Formats: sequence, C-alpha cells, structure tokens
Amino acid sequence: MSGLDIVYSFFWFIAGVGVFLYGIKMMGEGLETVAGENIKKMFGKMDKNVFSGLGIGIATTSIVQSSSAVTVMTVGFVNAGFMSLLQATGIIFGANIGTTITAQLMAFGYGGVTNINLTVFFAAFAGIGAFMSMSKKDLPRKLGAIFVGLGMLFVGLSVMGNSTKSFSASPEIVSLICAFKNPVLLILAGVLVTALIQSSSAVSGIIIAMSASGILCFEQGMFLIVGSNIGTCVTALISAIGTGINAKRVSLIHLFFNITGALLFLLTNLFVPYEKLLTSAFQSSEVRIAMLHTFFNIGTVIFLLPFSKLLVKFVTIILPERKKKEEDYGKHFYYVDYNLLETPAVAVQQTKREIENMLRLSMINFRLAMDAIILSDTAMKESFYKTEDIINFLNIEVTKFLSCLSGSDLSAKDHAFISASYHTLSDAERIGDHAVNIMEFAEHTESNGIIFSEESKEEMSNMLSEVNKLYEFTSKIYSDHDLSYLPLVLEHEDKIDELKALMGRNHISRLSEGVCTPEAGAIYLNLASNCERIGDHLRNIAILAKGQIRQK
Repeated sequence: MSGLDIVYSFFWFIAGVGVFLYGIKMMGEGLETVAGENIKKMFGKMDKNVFSGLGIGIATTSIVQSSSAVTVMTVGFVNAGFMSLLQATGIIFGANIGTTITAQLMAFGYGGVTNINLTVFFAAFAGIGAFMSMSKKDLPRKLGAIFVGLGMLFVGLSVMGNSTKSFSASPEIVSLICAFKNPVLLILAGVLVTALIQSSSAVSGIIIAMSASGILCFEQGMFLIVGSNIGTCVTALISAIGTGINAKRVSLIHLFFNITGALLFLLTNLFVPYEKLLTSAFQSSEVRIAMLHTFFNIGTVIFLLPFSKLLVKFVTIILPERKKKEEDYGKHFYYVDYNLLETPAVAVQQTKREIENMLRLSMINFRLAMDAIILSDTAMKESFYKTEDIINFLNIEVTKFLSCLSGSDLSAKDHAFISASYHTLSDAERIGDHAVNIMEFAEHTESNGIIFSEESKEEMSNMLSEVNKLYEFTSKIYSDHDLSYLPLVLEHEDKIDELKALMGRNHISRLSEGVCTPEAGAIYLNLASNCERIGDHLRNIAILAKGQIRQK
C-alpha cells in the first residue's frame, strides 16, 4: 500500500466520521422534535425516586441519541430546582444504558446478528427521508429528517469501514495498531477521543467500523469503549461551570459512575474472560463490541443502584454548600437553565413554569402593596422591592432565553407559545410596575399622615379581593389549560371596571361631604386606576392562553 493510498484512505475515514456524526445529530434532533411532547410528559410524571429516573433516562437517551445531551439537560433541571439529586442520579444511570442502543443498531446494520449486511438498506433511508422532507405536512417532514439522519449514519459507517479495510491491507499499519495494547493507555485514548468528539455513540461507531474491518482487535475495542464512557463526562462537567452547587454535584455523580464502572471492569477483567465468553456467544466482532458496551453499563448500574442515596451523600460531602452572599439571593432562574436548550421541548415547558413564577411574584407584590396602603403599614417594603428586582431580572433574562429558544427546532405550537410568551412576560412585568405605584402611594400616605375613611378602605379591600379572584381564574387557564374559567375571567374583569367606576362616584360624594381631602382622593383614584389596569393585564394573559390551548 503506497503512501498516497494511505493518505486517500485517511481522508475517506475523516469524511466517513463527519457524515456519521452529522447523521447521529440529525436523527437525534428529529426524534426529539417528534417525541417532544412525550418527553415533557415523562418528566412531568416523574416520581421522586431513583427508579423512575432510571426509566426516564433510558427512554430519553434512546430518543435523543446522546447520553451527554441527557446529562446536560439533567444538570439544567437540577440547577433549576425541577428535580432532586436522587432523581438526577437515576436519570444518569438510565442514560448510560440508553446510549448503548445506538451501538446495537450499528452492529445490527453491519449484519452481525443476521449475517446479512443491512448497511445499504439503512443507507437508502437517506434518500427516502429526502423525499419525505419535501412534504408540506409537518409530520412527514419531521420523519424525513429522522430517516435522513439514520441513512447518513450508516453511509458514514460504511465509508469509515471501507477506509479502514484499506488500512488493514498494510501490514505495517496493522502491526503498529496491534502493538498498542496497554489497557490504561487505551482507556485514556477512549477518554480523549470522546472528549474531543463529545459523543460516546460516535466513538462506538468508529470502534465498530474498525473492528469490522479487522484493523482493531476485540481487546483493544473493549478498553476504548470503557474509556469512551468516561470521556462523555467532559460535556457535563463543562455544562456545570457557572451553575449552582447541585448542578455541579450531578456532573460529579456522572463522572463517579463511569470511573467506578471502568475500575470494576479492569478488576473483573483479571478474573472474567470477557473476550472468550463473547466470542463463543457472538460470531462478529462488531456485535461483541456492542454487547460489551451494553453489559458494561448495565452491570455498573446494577452495582451502583443500591448505593444511590449513599452516592448522593458522598457528592454532597465533597461539594458542600457554600455560604451565600447577600447578592446571591433572589436574582436567578427558578425553573429555566440554558442547558435545557439541549432538549427544546422540555425547555418550553420550563419556560412556562418560569413565567408562571414571575406572574406569581408580581401578584405577591400587589397584595403587599394593597395591604400596606389599607393598613397604613409599610413594614414589608424592603421585601417588596427585593421581589420587584427579581421580577425585573426575570423579565430581561427570560426574554433572552426565549430568543435563544426560538432558534431551536420546535413544533409550530411551541413557536406560537414563544411568540405569545413575549406578550405574557410584558403583562406580568407591568403588573409588578403597577404594584410599585401602589406601594409608593402607601409610602406617601404613611409619611404624610394621610388618612383614608373606613368606607374607602372597605372599597380598596373589595378591589383587592376581585383582582385576586381574577388572578386565580387566569392561572387556571394559563397553568392548567382549563378554558371553562374564561367566562369567569371576563366576568370579574368587568366587575373590576364597575368597581373602579363606583369608587370614583363614591369619592366625589365623600369629597363634597368633606369626608376626605383632595390629596387623599387623588391617591385613591390613582390606586383604583392601577388596580383596573392590573385586571386588564390578567385578562390579556388569559386571552393569550386561550389561543394557545385552542391551537393545541
């Protein structure tokens, strides 16, 4: 084999890797888009135990086709407070099992099970998918993307396999590769390559292709596979930078899992003849590699699962809670994390929860402000203004997050949700601003000794009650998707308008009777106006939610 042939083969190998990687990415994104709603449902129904997390980790990784992506997503969930460390541990365990499905698919395509090379058959899916992607209908177009990704995966795999067959024709290259048998060095090589590519599935594909061509022996492949498991932790470790302490603990659990698995394998390899056992059970080298990958991860899960709670305690000791500074409190996402962008369908759901939280905070401030002016007591104003800072922070940061999310591959329904969310955010923020106006009225009346009549205080209380009811009904529509509350929203918004008009008429009567001062009256009317505008914003949110529900 000439030097030029070696160069050509090398370039073909690189081309195959590129097509293969893009195929995995495209198939994973397509599957995620189609199954987005199911992913959201899975996480929404998750129990607070490690076993439900295990099942969800397996299922989600099978869909997304990347344990790294699922782990990064889990880091985001924990950082957002959506799940506990124990639940996250189960998902990580499951993700390591789910990622083996890709290797099994590739081994099957190579004909390791059927003795029929199905690579050409699967590659044809790229052409079928290309035609489907031209459809004007949403579902065929999405399925087309999955088929194209699947086809490209096997095209890349075939190109890699053919190029490595050329290498195998050179005794010098084969001799050089076969001489590389140190287990520790092979594991480190697997770690390094996976860390660079950031996909253990991709590394598994490369190993399978090289094993099928005979250039890589089984012993080498098995240590490289073990190393690839550790290498996939790099993505999660990077994603945890700048996150909360619990998110860092998740990435550490992921690292601990894979290192423990590697140590267990090295230890048992001294006593268990893995190569002999797998060779006797499976004829083809690619299937032996895929099966080792599966058994390795399942075995590690079986070993560590009973110690899940201890593992959580262990990482908690290693990474203790740091003492929070004053500036750490309040200004942060409660449900959203940028790592969730790895799974857009889930990110949409969490964004909705973040907006719900922002609206809740705005209404808390509204109640505090109303109590302050009715009771002539502004003792809670410090807490009030801290909450207002949080509301303003969330308005800006959620808007930025929505902008990033809008660039993801989303369903038409989710794109419509993002568009509507900009308006909902604005309404929630404006409610907070009106609450600020009312608190400023309360501060002014308290500092200047302005007194309101008992009758006017009762009217303020009635207004507070009506706005609270309107918020309750709006939440039923926005959060629970229950349109049966829409008539109640419209009814109570009308009541608020009527109450504002009544407060205006009563004020004129009290002013003419000398019951209140002009200054108190001006504040009173402005308060009524701010309450009425809050009612308008709540109605806007309900109407926007109605449009989303009907589209669904």
